[in-house]
Amino acid sequence: MSRGAGLWIGLSVVWVPLAFLFDGVTVLVLPLRVGDASTLGLVSLVGLGMGAGLQPVAGWLSDRLRDRVDRRTFLAVAAVPAILGLWLLVGTTGLAAAIAGYVVIQAAASAMQAAQQTLIPEHLDRVEQGRASGLKTTFDVGGSFLAFLVLGALLASGDAVAAAAVITVLVVAALVLVFVLVPNRQRLRRPVRPSLRLPDGLGALILARFLFLFATYGVGRFLVLLVGERLGLDPSQAVGGAAGLLALFTLATAASALPVGWLADRQSRRDLMVAGAAIAAAGIAMLVPSTGLPGVLAGGLLMSVGTAAFVTANWAATTTIVARDDAGRLMGIANLGTGLAAAAAGALGPLIDAAGFGPALVVAATASAAAALPVLIHPAPLGSPRESAA
Repeated sequence: MSRGAGLWIGLSVVWVPLAFLFDGVTVLVLPLRVGDASTLGLVSLVGLGMGAGLQPVAGWLSDRLRDRVDRRTFLAVAAVPAILGLWLLVGTTGLAAAIAGYVVIQAAASAMQAAQQTLIPEHLDRVEQGRASGLKTTFDVGGSFLAFLVLGALLASGDAVAAAAVITVLVVAALVLVFVLVPNRQRLRRPVRPSLRLPDGLGALILARFLFLFATYGVGRFLVLLVGERLGLDPSQAVGGAAGLLALFTLATAASALPVGWLADRQSRRDLMVAGAAIAAAGIAMLVPSTGLPGVLAGGLLMSVGTAAFVTANWAATTTIVARDDAGRLMGIANLGTGLAAAAAGALGPLIDAAGFGPALVVAATASAAAALPVLIHPAPLGSPRESAA
């Protein structure tokens, strides 16, 4: 790393509480509040879909206000409703209030992410963005690891209030570190007028990201129910086992992300995405037979390694081609691939209720394999940093 370690940490630290708000709340807290797969799928579809739609607008607003409200302040302001929604979700007993709290969390966390994801392209040069993307993936997925480990233990004992308190402390601590470690990056030139035309290659990256994450979110969203079915447990009993598996899978992804980030600054990012899509598809396919815990473990670990390769390379390619002065809007548009995938994965819930896990897992494996196609057939430079800069 050619920059100070503090800056690199500051650029990625907020991904930890965001992982708690996105993954921990959606995968562990929400299933305990809404029950069956259909309701879980539809509620998460609405909340995550609303957050995805809001993010480009929040990114555009962050770009336009940057001279008066820097990215760090934008992050802090957006965090307030996220925390309030969290306490509404865990502190109420009615389904309507719980759903409202979840929707507020996802919308506010998406606004936080709109500012957070501009930090790498604004503060680092292109030749550093692969390693930075690997570190980002480590913090992001490592945050999910901590979320599944910590929240799983707390929720298994029925302590949702303590879970909300932990998330609140993490959000505040991460924001403090951002203000301490990341300098305010003022606009270096006059603001550019946003264009409806996207940078060459961004559309292919968004479509590939959507297909891949639809597959992996589709597995993770219903893992509590999958573990329950394979081991003969109800959801309240299965949440501890599912949390442990998710923690293991995310740890494997986080550990793989740093070497992949190093490769992404030296090798073709297209090749890394293709390899990641194929490996994850093979892992999901291993989950289709009802082989019990060993099959879930082996398939999940393969999916984790594939996720590290695909997501890190996709993020590095995206940060390289966006313009710094328009980073909030463009990264927000790019994240439609993430947010809409997370929302669309909820649609697998009714399929699971109607036909079991087999067909849903086949759909997910097919989507993962198909994620390689957009970057393979697109002529834009999505390979090495030097190709992207050309």
